Parts: sequence; structure tokens; C-alpha cells
Amino acid sequence: MTDIERAVAELVTIGMLDAGTPTGEVRDLVVSHARSLDGLEAYAGLETLSLIGCAAGDYRPLSGLAALRVLTVENSDLADVNWASGMGLRVVVLRRDRLRDARAMLDLPELQSLDLTGNPLDAEALAAAAALGGPGRLVTLDDEETAALNRALAGTGVVAYRTGGELWACATGLDLTEHPEAGHARTTAGELRAVAAGTLAPRDLLGLGSA
Repeated sequence: MTDIERAVAELVTIGMLDAGTPTGEVRDLVVSHARSLDGLEAYAGLETLSLIGCAAGDYRPLSGLAALRVLTVENSDLADVNWASGMGLRVVVLRRDRLRDARAMLDLPELQSLDLTGNPLDAEALAAAAALGGPGRLVTLDDEETAALNRALAGTGVVAYRTGGELWACATGLDLTEHPEAGHARTTAGELRAVAAGTLAPRDLLGLGSA
């Protein structure tokens, strides 16, 4: 069973999808902890897709989902979005991933809302995203300090985000934990800089202990 088939089976089990629904008639799908998106292209009717805590590596299968309008990818190893060019996405939430450059998302003709918080965006890509905001488009980005911390953390498997005025850290992908969407740790800028410098292990920061 592929990760996509497993996700569909889970929806059937909890009553969110009727058993035997043809793949092309599935409109909403949540996929957690996937290491591959093999078979996703069969679900061409998807309008809403959430990928949570995934380590698929190759996200290009998303480009074939012509009906997709709402996409969420969180706590995953997503590092490239060039595949998104020309898609009809309207709401895009790419939080706590590994993106350094998300400019391919900025040119989507139907885009209404974009959330890129918790990514190690380089300064140029961050500025381009900030310039996108305006009437009819909502763009959510890290504050200046958090953005700088995330750039420093690039490649560590850890990102930072701020909520309620506090800094939090979490894993991206499945390298550090099987559940990167859970167990986020309250932290400080000093601790995050130590992770970036290699003097504090990411697992120790997140309270995961030794591998």
C-alpha cells in the first residue's frame, strides 16, 4: 500500500470518505508522514490537499492536480516549489518547511492567500513575497528576527516560528522524529543560534533525546 492509498484508507475508516469512491472523485485529502507521493496523480479531482509531516523529497506530482485550489504543506521537507508554475492555487499554506525560495508561488494567477512562516527564505525571496501583499492578497511571513534565525538554521532540520510573542522550534520532515507536527519546543534566539552554530544538537533542542 502506498502512502497515498494509506491516507485514503484512513479517511474511509473515520467516515470522511465512502469506501469505493473512484480516485478521480476524491475532492479532499489529508496525507500524514508520507515518504512518497507515488499514485497521487490518480486523484486528479482533488480540490483541497494537506501534507503534514511528510518527507516525500519530490513534490512534483502536485503539479498534475489541475483542480487543486487549496494546498497545505506543514512540517515537511518541502524545499522547492518550481513545480507550482501555472497552477490554479488560491490558498497556499507552506508553514515550517525547508523553502529558501518560494518565488514560483508568487506568480500564480489566482493566488489569494499565502503563508510562508517558518521557512529559511533567503532575503531576496522574502522581500519578493512581502511585496506581493496588498488588496485582494494576504501574505503571512516571519518577522525580521525570526526570518534571520530561520536562514541561519537552514540545513539543520529545525525551523523557528513565533506565536503569542514566543519563539518555538520544530522539526521539518522525518529525519529527527516520526511526528514533526507535534512536540514543538519553546525556545530562545540564543538556543536557535547555538543549533545553527552546531553547538547544540537539534534533537536536544526539541527534547527528543539521542537517536
